Amino acid sequence: MRRLTLHGSRSIWFGVVALVLFGSGLRAAHADEVGDSQPILEEPRSRQGYWIGFGASGIAAQLNEEGKNRGIYGGWTGTFRIGQLITRRIGLGLLVEYPGGISKGTDKGSLGGLVLEGSFLAWKDLSVHGGFGIGYIMVSDSKAIDTSLRGGGGSYLLLGASYDLYPFKKKLTGGWAFTPVVDFHVMPDGNIHFLTLIAGLQVTWWSGLSDNMLHLPEDY
Repeated sequence: MRRLTLHGSRSIWFGVVALVLFGSGLRAAHADEVGDSQPILEEPRSRQGYWIGFGASGIAAQLNEEGKNRGIYGGWTGTFRIGQLITRRIGLGLLVEYPGGISKGTDKGSLGGLVLEGSFLAWKDLSVHGGFGIGYIMVSDSKAIDTSLRGGGGSYLLLGASYDLYPFKKKLTGGWAFTPVVDFHVMPDGNIHFLTLIAGLQVTWWSGLSDNMLHLPEDY
């Protein structure tokens, strides 16, 4: 368990460095395209700036323990996301998955993780995202002879999609959104491997951009 945790920590630090360098490179390339002689102005949109999101989701997790298929466990989890768009379409962020409860009969436990995410705006307000980090799973059967916790930690991979809806749009840039999210998570390490479908709703706040970064309409 300790070795897996150390391995996951090294992976996260490597990922942080890689994402920072990647983001810096994208910003530099974007600035070079525009040139130093003119400011970079964007058309105002709701999906701009930084984002912060809180959500709740249902879980369907397929567990495999030491080569034995344990079947589908159901449950719930909470999520916290934070990040920033570094170009119009590409964003970098962090996902914190709260310890979520899962169960199948008398076998109960929890799972969660910390993931570095990259996102891409594919169409309108539809975003696809992927990431990697460190996760854990712990389960225990209260009716078994041995009721001790089983599981551990390891690398955690993510692929998913989300769509921002703005029912109360009042600003040209930024604002509040309701965001349906569907994610597939996998933890291939440890004595319990799992593949998880997580689907739910997130409330997202977008900071927007300041007026001097926007191409505003003449009557604004």
